[in-house]
Amino acid sequence: MKRIITLLMLWAIGASAALAQEHLATKALFDGRYHDEPRASETQISGSKLERYMLTLYRSLTLTDMPEAAADIEPLVTRDATKAIDREVSYRDGGLYYGFYQLKPRGGQQRYLFYLNQNRNGGNKIILIYLEGLASRDKIKEMLK
Repeated sequence: MKRIITLLMLWAIGASAALAQEHLATKALFDGRYHDEPRASETQISGSKLERYMLTLYRSLTLTDMPEAAADIEPLVTRDATKAIDREVSYRDGGLYYGFYQLKPRGGQQRYLFYLNQNRNGGNKIILIYLEGLASRDKIKEMLK
């Protein structure tokens, strides 16, 4: 019986992670297209490791020395931004430099999207982070500092 309960819990966690970014354009960026790219780092964390942060899902994509990727990423972030209930954005050189978006809650979970294109400020990284959980907007902003 314990085994069945454990399997059901693992399935539920996996299913919720799979559905987490449902209906978001940026979900497409986590489809594996960057898996073989040495300048890319993709991370997904779910479960007990996030409990102390009041999160249930963390997904990130970091691209180093790939400024051209912004042309693919920015339109998707901008599309998801139209669904935001709260936002903080900054533009530089005619493009999106920074975006922090609180999306509509789903399944009782708060959802956040963070985008930073350091190439617009002399850096060399593009960072996209999707977060889901009970953490407040202020708590998330504090974590991302």
